[in-house]
Amino acid sequence: MKKILIVSHGTLAKGNYEAAKMFFGELTNVIYLCLEENMGIEDYKKKLTDVIQDISGSEQIVVLSDIKGGSPYNSVVSILSEKGLLKKSKILTGLNLIMLISVLMIENEITEKEVIDIIATAREGIINFKIEDKGQDEDTI
Repeated sequence: MKKILIVSHGTLAKGNYEAAKMFFGELTNVIYLCLEENMGIEDYKKKLTDVIQDISGSEQIVVLSDIKGGSPYNSVVSILSEKGLLKKSKILTGLNLIMLISVLMIENEITEKEVIDIIATAREGIINFKIEDKGQDEDTI
């Protein structure tokens, strides 16, 4: 079974986890860890090391991170590398709810093709809403 690890600055990881529970109910294969404002990076890395140790026996580790190059991302990549777990991991950045839902919809291990599809779906959810002017009254959208 795959384990999903969500990491972020602030409470973004927790918020996505809680929102996904509204769709799926309990998420027994999902763990999140937030780098909160008053938490030092060394404390975060220790907690992250413990979490990764707990899920290291899973068939695949899927990491969803908020920002490539941020402390949560750099920490998780470093720890997975130290533990020899990078080859069985998929690490995606640009965390959003659509990305998490897409990962949760895949029951088995995630393939490279599915990673491409997950990223495309997450991007499709980012839009710039515009009112179309079809010659209607200004009060009509």
